[in-house]
Amino acid sequence: MDVISLCSALIKCKSITPADDGAQGLIAQFLAAAGFEITELTFRSPDGANEIKNLFAQYGASGGKSLGFLGHSDVVPAGESWESDPFSPLQKDGYLVGRGVSDMKGGIAAFCCAAAQFVREKFDGSICFLITGDEEVGSREGAQSLLKWCSDAGRLPRDFIIGEPASHSKLGDNVYLGHRGSLNVVVESIGLQGHSAYPANFKNSLAAVCQYVAHMLNYQWKYEDLRFPCTHLEPTLLFTNNYATNVVPDRTSANLNIRFGADYSSRTIEEVMTTEARGYGLTLDFHRSGEPFYCDPKELKGIFAACIKDVVKVTPKFSAAGGTSDGRFIPSTCNIIEFGLLDDCLHQKNEKAKLDDIRNLEKIYLEFLKRY
Repeated sequence: MDVISLCSALIKCKSITPADDGAQGLIAQFLAAAGFEITELTFRSPDGANEIKNLFAQYGASGGKSLGFLGHSDVVPAGESWESDPFSPLQKDGYLVGRGVSDMKGGIAAFCCAAAQFVREKFDGSICFLITGDEEVGSREGAQSLLKWCSDAGRLPRDFIIGEPASHSKLGDNVYLGHRGSLNVVVESIGLQGHSAYPANFKNSLAAVCQYVAHMLNYQWKYEDLRFPCTHLEPTLLFTNNYATNVVPDRTSANLNIRFGADYSSRTIEEVMTTEARGYGLTLDFHRSGEPFYCDPKELKGIFAACIKDVVKVTPKFSAAGGTSDGRFIPSTCNIIEFGLLDDCLHQKNEKAKLDDIRNLEKIYLEFLKRY
């Protein structure tokens, strides 16, 4: 099965988190045929509400170099207004269209096919696949549990490639060495409902939240660690319990998302947000998604840069921007390179990737394996 066929077969699996719909079984079958030892793992949340399938596959012996490929087989819901069935892969105008093609079934297919070719030759060390099933909703029963299992079993690779989409305008123009941290904040205000014409008779919860949000949008974050973009806050949701145009709501909440580099930790961001909220009469509830991380593996960077330049004639930029990934759960003792297809349409309708990009991604991964 070539890389386009494998990617297409994976797209047909409607693996919307937490469903698997056969995606990991397909990957396991492909890797087993190439000689990989397969371990299927299911992790359950303490309350039993979540049950997530995960896959660990290994070829080669421990003791030498150990390379891990970390990826996820789950996808976000398709949404509406697609021009074709999102789970029926379509080849059109040089593109493969389907939910998950860039995030990240294309990356999984490319590395699977590259590894299947590479292991035909003798080599020292091992190649491991860690494929999780809940990256899109938090990774608690996915990457976090799977990486802990690998560590406890003494099978944690030293070096990792994460196949998330990382390229911007052309394949190979960007490689991630880390990501910013992410913190979600729910801001809530309790006021007193009343008629908008009589300000003496109400306490406007909506005004309090909006004033605070506006204040934080203008907050001057320190910016000293230039490996990361400057800390950035963005409001994402606003709720009130009133829809009448002449009534002031007594309850309002807003969701804020903050992305931050190593200038801050989630705890120090919380301290800033709490301090700045004084005087607005608000309550703040914090939800941590991950801390900033950065890795600078000079040997891996050199190999990757050479492979990308040889295959697609592009010199990559190494950065720590973008969103978050399961890389934040990899122990700091490991090296990380995050590289995959273009990130221009992930989570959008009509998600697509160039057929040539998927094929060239396989070539880059294969060349990396040879040089590694």
